[in-house]
Amino acid sequence: MRRSDLAGALLVFVASGTLYVRTLAPSLLYGDSAEFQTIAYTLGMGHPTGYSVYILLAKVFTLVPVGEIAYRVNLFSAFCAALTIGLVCLILRNLDTRMVAALSGALVAAFAPLFWKQASLAEVYAPAAACLVFILFAVLQWRKTRRPRWLFLAGLFGGLSLGIHTMVAIGGIGVLLYLILSAPSRAEWFQASAGALMGSVIFLSSFLFLDYLNSPAGYYDTVVRPSLSIWGMTPADFDSPFERLAFLYFPPQFKGEFFAVPFDETMTRVMDFLEETSWILWFAVPGFIYLFFKGKTACSRWREAVLLVLTSVGYLVFGAKYNVFDYYVYFIPVVLVLGLFVGLGVDALLGLSGSLPGAPRFLPTGLGIAILALGILQSSAGLISAWRERTPPGLEDWEAYYYRFPEMHSLEASEAVNYIEDNAIVFTDWDRAYGLYYASYVIQGRTGMSFHETFPQEGVTQFAESAVEYIEANIDTHPIYFSERPSQLSSRYKITRAGSGLFKIERK
Repeated sequence: MRRSDLAGALLVFVASGTLYVRTLAPSLLYGDSAEFQTIAYTLGMGHPTGYSVYILLAKVFTLVPVGEIAYRVNLFSAFCAALTIGLVCLILRNLDTRMVAALSGALVAAFAPLFWKQASLAEVYAPAAACLVFILFAVLQWRKTRRPRWLFLAGLFGGLSLGIHTMVAIGGIGVLLYLILSAPSRAEWFQASAGALMGSVIFLSSFLFLDYLNSPAGYYDTVVRPSLSIWGMTPADFDSPFERLAFLYFPPQFKGEFFAVPFDETMTRVMDFLEETSWILWFAVPGFIYLFFKGKTACSRWREAVLLVLTSVGYLVFGAKYNVFDYYVYFIPVVLVLGLFVGLGVDALLGLSGSLPGAPRFLPTGLGIAILALGILQSSAGLISAWRERTPPGLEDWEAYYYRFPEMHSLEASEAVNYIEDNAIVFTDWDRAYGLYYASYVIQGRTGMSFHETFPQEGVTQFAESAVEYIEANIDTHPIYFSERPSQLSSRYKITRAGSGLFKIERK
């Protein structure tokens, strides 16, 4: 890598990072984000698939002396997103594009609303994107230099990705085929395998470490242990680390959701995505064609074209067929690959302009600067608005609420825990549980409370028998509350209203 390449990557890292920090969620969020903001501090295990490597990395960011804990975990996403954009720039330079084309492709990815939004909140998708893009960069750098250490690093991050987000594994299909087509030597395969093994060992160690800590604010106690009977399990089925690992990576609550979307809805999802990114495709398609035929010999870059296309198609198909409400997050790698093709498309246009008869030598550079400026100008209205409002694009109304009133969630959660005893047990919904944990454990330091998801299996509103047993074992020593009236338990317990909208149950 040349110093100019690193300088360009650093430039887009700082520029995008500044934008992401400016539009960063300022405080405690909701649902999964509130979970990550809490367990990064308490070192609890996350919901499936656990995210143990992510949690330990986010823990490092909780030590950064700026803002509150929730803000610092959000900051980790902004850092990873900016790092991703810097790597996109480096990949384009690796593919021999002009610097101005590399900057154009990187900024297209940076400004994409889907990616930008994930850069602004505590979630695993920006770190997962950084991991995936680094793997792509490493294998391309190996192909260019034939230095096996790059394959070791690619394998290392592949293994680590098991503890960040398993969505990275989808990209592994394209990477594996790329390596097969590029015919590594036996020593190079050994380096890749050794890196993958080391990364997997680090991942497993991180899981065992968090499993050993067994933080009460983690997913085990919040969701699984009280409701084991919902999944036909007993405590004996969940009493070893590897049984818990299996539960996280093969969660019974998500069985049947993979590739379960009907064809019509699948096509709707795909067409909606293509419509939202249609303006990017105008440059991305020529970029693909250019990469396929780039070089002195026709098809000299066809392997790279296959790698990027197969990677993006894999994520597009998986996201379109995965039967979850937030399926669109699996399109993030597709957006990043489109950014790469945009950079290649711009480079193709610049090369074409330079080959025109009688064209001045400065034409490609001048045209490239003009395209870059035009792209920024086209996005200027959204950029200015986002900068002024300190919010990323694409927020739903309920999401924007947490930007307009940043302290509201913390205040509501704190008000609720102020009404209950230090050893209270509360059953509530997923979106509220970790806000309460954050208020009690992080803000107030009251770590004797327990908060549980009332109905952890989607579509099942019957109270788990094991949860009733859990209540029976604790009701004489712990005050027990519900955020919704537990009518199913009215024949067994006396239900009374308590403070902050809670319902308390007691023996009759």
